[in-house]
Amino acid sequence: GTFGPEIPAKPSAGGSGSFVGNRGERPAGAPSDEEIERMIEERNDARKAANFKKADEVREHLRQRGVVLMDEKGAKGTFKGNEVTKWRFWRP
Repeated sequence: GTFGPEIPAKPSAGGSGSFVGNRGERPAGAPSDEEIERMIEERNDARKAANFKKADEVREHLRQRGVVLMDEKGAKGTFKGNEVTKWRFWRP
């Protein structure tokens, strides 16, 4: 990869969904996938309205609960949040 060494995704131990490997292990206290997706939509709506303070608050709230967001660069227009923002779990 162009961003430093590749980190191979760990094969998931059981669990459902094909994303378990890329998203890492769900930390204790992390929100459900549905809640995360809902908050990403909320944040995306705030970003579309240029309410970046609200968008940053949502990002920070998720980060404190063990979820990191990664925005696609240059995504403008009427995309859904989950089309422009990927997420994964992390351990602080």
